[in-house]
Amino acid sequence: MRIAAIDIGSNSIRLTIVDVPVAGRRIIRDEERVFARLGRGVLESGQLAQSAMDVAIEALDKMMRLAREREVTHVRAVATAAVRQAANGVAFVERVRREVGLEIEVIDGAHEGRLALLSAADGLALDGDIAVVDIGGGSVEIARGTGAEVSGVVSMPLGAVVLADRFGGQDPLSPDAQRRLTHHVRRTLEESAGDMRFPGVLAGSGGTVTTLASMLAARRGTTPQSVHGSRIAAGDLVELRDRLLRSSVRDRERMKGLPAARVDLIVPGAVVLHEVMRLLGADSVLVNARGMREGIVLEVIEQERGPLPAADRMRCVRELGGRYRYDVAHAEQVRSLAMQLFDDLAPAFGLTPEDRSLLEAAALLHDVGHHVAYEGHHKHSYHLISHAEIPGFTAAETLLVAAIARYHKGSLPKARHEASEGLDDHALARVSRLAAILRIADGLDRTQAQRVESVHAVCEGGRLVVAITGRRPLDIERDGALRKADLAEALWGVTVQVEVAADAR
Repeated sequence: MRIAAIDIGSNSIRLTIVDVPVAGRRIIRDEERVFARLGRGVLESGQLAQSAMDVAIEALDKMMRLAREREVTHVRAVATAAVRQAANGVAFVERVRREVGLEIEVIDGAHEGRLALLSAADGLALDGDIAVVDIGGGSVEIARGTGAEVSGVVSMPLGAVVLADRFGGQDPLSPDAQRRLTHHVRRTLEESAGDMRFPGVLAGSGGTVTTLASMLAARRGTTPQSVHGSRIAAGDLVELRDRLLRSSVRDRERMKGLPAARVDLIVPGAVVLHEVMRLLGADSVLVNARGMREGIVLEVIEQERGPLPAADRMRCVRELGGRYRYDVAHAEQVRSLAMQLFDDLAPAFGLTPEDRSLLEAAALLHDVGHHVAYEGHHKHSYHLISHAEIPGFTAAETLLVAAIARYHKGSLPKARHEASEGLDDHALARVSRLAAILRIADGLDRTQAQRVESVHAVCEGGRLVVAITGRRPLDIERDGALRKADLAEALWGVTVQVEVAADAR
């Protein structure tokens, strides 16, 4: 299937065109966004403005023509708060049908929440109990669920456009206006979601959330390819919210990471996100940059093919490897050997369960650079992984996976290397420890014939002894591991020995 998903929101209209293979990860083929501002003034007039509808019609016509050129097989358009609340919303839907030939589905707040939950659970590979806050232009939804199964949704008229219309008359906001805005948001949240409890993971979607993440990244001096999978810490958000509340329009126009189209919306949006986190007791929010559009795509897939498999981080890693036609047998062998080595060495070197997941992903993806070229493939692996979005891994974790994979061969980690740029001393040391294990595991499949069947490692008396069993001869595997033991020896001050166990066949 090639699906065109159109999200007609109160602030913007967004199109995503996605290829959906029968097996493997979905691939985004095109995207389009227009700020139609359909929700502007609806609170006061109860009507969609004629000028906003004209902009929306022009945008939707362009999107439909683009979808036809892209030969999409399924088109689904969803409209949210502005259209469902406006007295002329039905007339707008009819006009779109007549002039554009597009059928629009107007959904309620509960359905919005479900789409946001579906998107976050799949796009971030979240399982267990989760909560998702989606901050749109006209409304805010908080959805609770287990994986993609929704257990409850609350929808509130706290969208950024609605609040900007109601409280944004001053520049900058007076202290009294700031208090009234915060009190209104807090009271509405407590009345609607006061009994909701924090499940342990909070994800956020919508333009407000992604913009705040971009602004925080810019303040740190980083320019990530995407904020998808990044985290917004409560402390950082409070500091940014306070700065925004004091700012004028001119101040905000100079703020890095803040697009011009959101200069007037980001202040109430920041207040809403902070108040949601305060209500739930969340110390951070995980950013889902895909939002409603991904939820629309997922519902189309459900309707056509049945329920989707549960989100799983390593399934997503393998799907990424498959996209680059990796050698599955070799990747799985290196993963298995690396996990066995990790489990033996973790107590001695203070490795954590989080380290194990990073190493597992890097082991599966270490050779994807072959997709570009054999020569320098470790560096190509770094670039392919670092520019990928891997559901279940934050943006920072993805960079760590990329760096670990980069050092599976070649020179030892150095601060001047591209893969090390932006990593602090702690992160670089973490990469080095895990890359040391990956190098040995990769060497143990030097023939790529999966001859080693098990490995056991012990560190004692200045030696790291690696015992292997499997199908003889194992001399090439043994020598391969020894040649790649350089990082382990330099890092831990040991001599690595690889011994073929007596019971090897």
